[in-house]
Amino acid sequence: MSHLHFHTIIAKTNADLGHQLGERFGKEFEVGLGRRASDPLWGERVDRAQDLLDICESFFPHLIEELEGYARGAKADFRELWALNLEDELGEIVPSEKCTSMVTNGGLLIGHNEDWETGAEDAVCLLKKTVGDLTIFEFFYYNTLGGNAVGVNSNGFVHAVNSLSSSDLQFGVPRNVLARWFSETDDPDSDFRRMASVPRSSSYGYNLVSSQGDLWCIEATAKKQNLLRPETPFVHTNHYVGELKVFEATQNSTSTYERFEIASKGLKPKMSVTELINLSGDQSKGPRSSLLNERTVGRMVIDLENLLAHVWLAREANKGWVAYPLEFMGV
Repeated sequence: MSHLHFHTIIAKTNADLGHQLGERFGKEFEVGLGRRASDPLWGERVDRAQDLLDICESFFPHLIEELEGYARGAKADFRELWALNLEDELGEIVPSEKCTSMVTNGGLLIGHNEDWETGAEDAVCLLKKTVGDLTIFEFFYYNTLGGNAVGVNSNGFVHAVNSLSSSDLQFGVPRNVLARWFSETDDPDSDFRRMASVPRSSSYGYNLVSSQGDLWCIEATAKKQNLLRPETPFVHTNHYVGELKVFEATQNSTSTYERFEIASKGLKPKMSVTELINLSGDQSKGPRSSLLNERTVGRMVIDLENLLAHVWLAREANKGWVAYPLEFMGV
């Protein structure tokens, strides 16, 4: 059994991948654009988004080629698709706190609750995409480059993203482009060093786990970055846990600390898949501040010992949890 909203795409190049995504999700582009129709400043935001395009092309040209292919496949205006890909970084909505990540069992069991906006269940699907020799299995937000949620790649790494808000914003590469790049990692230490040369407009927190259970937590602001190598059990939500906490912005004040406390208390050094699934379903703090809350669009528990991803989608909650093999994952 698989989810109705589970898609598989095999492509030769990034442009080909983008074209196939656009052909498949053209309707979702129209829906996403329709959600911005009531914004009187949307045209202005689209114009401002173009200011970030050249710098992205200079650092990640293959990803821009992919999004251009997506626009062609969806018969969409590339300028508008690019702006949609930036999500809340254009400032038209209050930034949403994205997600709770949990790592235990010596790094071999990972749980991630994917949060976005209330009522956004249909904005995400489950995607297994292959481009060239690289395969990624992930939660995929339509009209984006992907990589900005949680996934597993064939290089042997789990990648789980948490939103962070910092006070030192600047002109640079948007965080959704960086998130996609990190989702393809085969060497977190090398990628961390490379990130130092990339001007950033903002950043996420990136939790990376190897197939052997090695854990990296990369926290960044627009101008600073910090690499943590924490022990498990480990929890990350939407505030800085390392030295960059001095740059914490005021937006992260709705539920990140409550979710962090719940997950930290419930996460044990050794847990079964069922126990972690049950923890991810915690509703003890109500619809706003629980691990499973009104903004949760999906949950994933990744069992590296047995190479299985257990997935729950809010839009198909009636199916419960569905297991997907991760046989492509390098070990």
